[in-house]
Amino acid sequence: SSSNSPAAAVLRAHGAAACTDITGFGLVGHLLEMCRGAGVQAEIDLDSVPLYDGALACLEMGIASSLQPANTRLRRAVANHDQVCGRPAYPLLFDPQTSGGLLAAVPR
Repeated sequence: SSSNSPAAAVLRAHGAAACTDITGFGLVGHLLEMCRGAGVQAEIDLDSVPLYDGALACLEMGIASSLQPANTRLRRAVANHDQVCGRPAYPLLFDPQTSGGLLAAVPR
């Protein structure tokens, strides 16, 4: 395992206002909480979301986290759900990770 300290230092240097690690609630869950707290909305470019090697292959084999179905309740927060729900990577937006990447709010 590795620490997020180096990434946190970079984010601080770039004026990050908030940061969380993508763990049990998946990307959508953590993004939703950050947006609600700030009173803003966000847009996800699904093609730009980095995926772990083998993640899509696992989905194709029917392998998913036991928590992923519960996280999909957050799909109501996805404004264009009908347009993206059939995309292969879409379920991964709700996938919980024990030590996922960092999600940070930084100025433009």
